[in-house]
Amino acid sequence: MNDKNFVGMGHNPNPNVPDLPEGFAMALLQEPDARDRYETLNDMQKAKVICYIQSNNESGYEAKEKINIAINSLKNNNLGFTNGF
Repeated sequence: MNDKNFVGMGHNPNPNVPDLPEGFAMALLQEPDARDRYETLNDMQKAKVICYIQSNNESGYEAKEKINIAINSLKNNNLGFTNGF
């Protein structure tokens, strides 16, 4: 992952994209196809993916499930899960 994909909070050098949640960043590292697809997204698409993952401030099972949906969708080149964000 490159500098555009900052992991953590508050230090993203790209103001157009929120920081990557740590769990999502770890999942991307484990799934090269999803990571490659994520890196090709434009800033708005990346922001929608992150907003989907962070919506409702869920934790535990629900947060992991959102990350799994995002990873599997990215691997299948499907951004439909981001509709509404």
